[in-house]
Amino acid sequence: MPVSAHNVTTKKDIVKELQYVTEGNTVTTPSNYGVTPNSSTFTLVGNNIDLNINPDVKMFTVDVLGTEDIIDAVKTESLYAFTIKFNPIDTNLWRYVWNASGQTVSPDSSLSFTYSFYLGGTEYYQHMRGCRATSGTLSMRRGAWECDMTFVAKDITIPSTTTGDGGTPVYQTSETSASPIIHTDGGGSPFTWNSATYGERSFSTTVTREMAVMAVNGETDITYCEPVARRITFNADVFAGTTSQLTTMYTDFESKTGRTASYKFTSSPSKTLTFSNARITDYSYSHAAGSNDALIESITAVAESVTDL
Repeated sequence: MPVSAHNVTTKKDIVKELQYVTEGNTVTTPSNYGVTPNSSTFTLVGNNIDLNINPDVKMFTVDVLGTEDIIDAVKTESLYAFTIKFNPIDTNLWRYVWNASGQTVSPDSSLSFTYSFYLGGTEYYQHMRGCRATSGTLSMRRGAWECDMTFVAKDITIPSTTTGDGGTPVYQTSETSASPIIHTDGGGSPFTWNSATYGERSFSTTVTREMAVMAVNGETDITYCEPVARRITFNADVFAGTTSQLTTMYTDFESKTGRTASYKFTSSPSKTLTFSNARITDYSYSHAAGSNDALIESITAVAESVTDL
């Protein structure tokens, strides 16, 4: 029997764009973890490109003697994660992966996300609760900045026609009118190494947060998670330095000297990604007879810490 035509869901059927609200500092108040505050006012993520939901629901299958088939299967565990990709309009969401724990805006605060879309012509809501970012990458190559973030969640709801949030939630009902941040918004020569300015053609930074996850017997969903470690790296394709800095990158790579590095994200408002005691872990350049490109020093660096935004 052929499949009948029906109302499929496409990208244009997103109704309420992906948005979020903080659940508060759930390190100091663990009981609020995974609980969306009543009558919340949500904030748009940015100009959304991709949203990928990745539920991992595990089960135990029962094999017994006397039959080749299983006789039962039971759900044992739910592990929820999702990834988003967007063109940022500010650093608001990025701070939840970037900032050090202990700050007002940091991974200490878990988040609730929501969005809605049409299924068969009817609006359905889906929520992700108890969310903490496990990794984030902010990158740019002469265009708009792009942000990729991965979150672990306590729960991702099955899409429903009811909102599912308590009180009278205030959802953002249209895409942001703000333009994405582009490579000129940080002004000229935004990258510095050891206080010296370098021209570059691409830059990206990645922050990884390790989580202590509380998965206990008697519960299928995780009960709690908390950030415990932070790792920061960045990559840049740098044009060979000015007269006073011709061999600095190579020298610092060889000596593994710790330097301060920075990248101006925006000039107004002033937002700068600042890295402390950054050491170059990988360095390369090439001379190619068939290329007309300028000499590029490609570096990867690891930083001990970063300055909060």
